[in-house]
Amino acid sequence: MELKNINTCLNCENLLRAFFCSKHKQKVEINNFCESHSFKESINKNSSCTNCSHFGRKSCSKPSEASDSMVCFDWQK
Repeated sequence: MELKNINTCLNCENLLRAFFCSKHKQKVEINNFCESHSFKESINKNSSCTNCSHFGRKSCSKPSEASDSMVCFDWQK
């Protein structure tokens, strides 16, 4: 069986915090997608706060909850 990736707002570089699309200037849902999709590396089974670019920085949206066993939708490589 061949597995493929799908394009959704969840793996688009235009997705900002709180599920806001920077391209279309509106809130989106996890399963939405559009023709302007621009793929970005997204959360995977190896993602955690410790390998997020926001970890330990002011840009971390949940600094009091961040740990090696947690991950949030703001995760970035």
